[in-house]
Amino acid sequence: MAVRTYVRALPSYATMADQRRKIFVGTARIVAALATLGTLSPADASAAVELRRSGGNLQIVAPRLRVECSLTTGRSDYRWAGGTAIRGADCAARLADGTEIKASEYPQHRSAPGDATKISDKSGKGLQVVVHHRSPGRPTLRQRFRVYEDRPFCFVDVEIVSPTPVASNYVAPLVCDPARVPNAGAHLDAGDKPRALFVPYDNDGFVRYNSEYTTSSHEVTALYDNASRHGFVLGSVTHDLWKSGIAMGGFGRRTVGELRVFGGAAGQWTRDSQPHGLVSGRTIPSPRIFVGFFNDWREGMETFGKANAALAPPLPWTGGVPFGWNSWAAYKENVDFDRYLAASRFFKERLQPRGFHNGGRVYINLDSFWDRLTAAQLTEAVRRIHADGQKAGIYWTPFTFWGDDLDRRVEGTGDRYTYGDILLKDASGKPLPKLDGGRPLDPSHPGTLRRIDWQMERFVTWGFDFVKLDFINAGALEGAHHDPRITTGTAAYALGMRRIVAALDPRKIGRPFFINLSIAPLFPSGYAHSRRISCDAFGSLNDSEYMLNALTYGWWINDTLYRFNDPDHIVLTASEAEARTRLHSAVIAGTVLLDSDDLTDPKARDRALTLLTNPQINALARTGRTFRPVEGDTGGKAADVFVRRDGKSLLIAVFNYDGSRRAQKALDLARLGLDPSASYRVRDLWTQQVVSARSTLRIDLAPAESRILRLVKE
Repeated sequence: MAVRTYVRALPSYATMADQRRKIFVGTARIVAALATLGTLSPADASAAVELRRSGGNLQIVAPRLRVECSLTTGRSDYRWAGGTAIRGADCAARLADGTEIKASEYPQHRSAPGDATKISDKSGKGLQVVVHHRSPGRPTLRQRFRVYEDRPFCFVDVEIVSPTPVASNYVAPLVCDPARVPNAGAHLDAGDKPRALFVPYDNDGFVRYNSEYTTSSHEVTALYDNASRHGFVLGSVTHDLWKSGIAMGGFGRRTVGELRVFGGAAGQWTRDSQPHGLVSGRTIPSPRIFVGFFNDWREGMETFGKANAALAPPLPWTGGVPFGWNSWAAYKENVDFDRYLAASRFFKERLQPRGFHNGGRVYINLDSFWDRLTAAQLTEAVRRIHADGQKAGIYWTPFTFWGDDLDRRVEGTGDRYTYGDILLKDASGKPLPKLDGGRPLDPSHPGTLRRIDWQMERFVTWGFDFVKLDFINAGALEGAHHDPRITTGTAAYALGMRRIVAALDPRKIGRPFFINLSIAPLFPSGYAHSRRISCDAFGSLNDSEYMLNALTYGWWINDTLYRFNDPDHIVLTASEAEARTRLHSAVIAGTVLLDSDDLTDPKARDRALTLLTNPQINALARTGRTFRPVEGDTGGKAADVFVRRDGKSLLIAVFNYDGSRRAQKALDLARLGLDPSASYRVRDLWTQQVVSARSTLRIDLAPAESRILRLVKE
């Protein structure tokens, strides 16, 4: 119901995502398939991208994709082999006065020879073609296509161009509306009703990914058939200005008719109480949209992640996966000096000698309520931790005020500002509603920025090496920002995060400093080394399943948007089966591996020594590589089988989410990507038991049990 409410708040088109298909050119079979796209001939198998003009149409022809733009209607088709296509795609915008403009309603559509230019960028070589949609007395819609030589995807964006300044908070490079254009929409070549992936804007409120037939998504979606895995991926690859949304509808056999990919999403799922901010000027750019079709939608999501990383790389990190401990689940508000150092000693004396570390390093991290320690205690604790060869971490919320005294002076500003001054406000000057119990701060306010500088300097001076930044989605809220140049939540968030990154730059402070995000937007993503993939997860079976729902549909974030996924701290004090499953869920995530048990408790110590010292499991975690889901048909639940290639072997993680009943799994080796006619040795990484499997691997799991297996071809 919440999704439907959100979509009703959006303009009434829809959106979706395209993926990619491998076309092995040169064979008669593929040439025949390409012929279904129109007039492709064997000459089209060359690597070059060609621009053809015929009968009032532009055709941008690449070996794996053709984009056709009608200079009569202003609409475009995106075509792949086998009849797969997005048809009847318009571009549109809405001006601040409510005027709706669409390319298809304009009388003129032009593209001169000089509007086609060769391109060479991090996505490859290809051709950029600009089409100008014009109407007397109205702003021009300037549409840009970027098509590549050997890619099954392209980029499309649109600009509003006006001789006098205009404003907009909605610009859509791709709109399909079958009510206006028969047969418009996304058309798959396999399956029945396509699945539509809901990707949450952030990881707040225990939100879940969903792969049913959702009608909205944020920043990216996949539309796919799970059996064949064929599907589209659509999403934004620029994130400096807009919150991007995707709206979908009109689901039919192999079809999603209504489709809209746009900049300007704001509402329940983005935590916004205000409309998306206006972007003003003589030229207003949309987000750049990725449009692709793939034989395997999972490859499409990974390719989308890499396309984002090519434009905005993840924050560099060479220090490996952080192993260690976090105070939150163990002590919450009762953390103190002695308990903090007790965890450090246990790691030093018992866990590190038995292999729980990464290159000899572990992080001993304070979470919220660290301010109950004095500055002298913090400095001394860090000194002792460093003396033992460990790293120290701390916690902060840069964009939230946890109080109601608005006359309180803001730390680090020389008493110049109160918290009432730096709160984010609406257009009438009223502070925004609380989010998660805290008051959102305005990242563009000089008081907020000085507070960031002050706190980051303290962390550096005290000697910390790691900071967990929490509830930072508050910095991306829409509102009336203090800096008039900052008119959108995304722009404000980027401003604040750049300030943090600059304050902790290793070139400035003389040492590496790891930045971890907790409750945070998925985009923009270049401002931290890791991000929590889900909301809070502790030690129960339900916690593991919840976090693995996010991994099922967000595994591709690891080492593309962020260097590491963060599965949240692990807690090992549930039943041993649940605890082992929680450890496995973290290890396959990518991963920041932090325990959060009370290590003064003998039972917790014994459990940690049992589960955190398996050399093969720890070796998997050290690689920082995520596992991939086998199936994408779980709706709002988690997949139960994940795989990762490791040289000549295949790693399999398999889970039983039922805490009271056994589960018998029969895994089709072909579905796992293996040769079903071959025989494989299957080794359990805990028991070291070895069995053989051919065609089907059968696994019997006790209640709440999970296993990690290594398969090697015999």
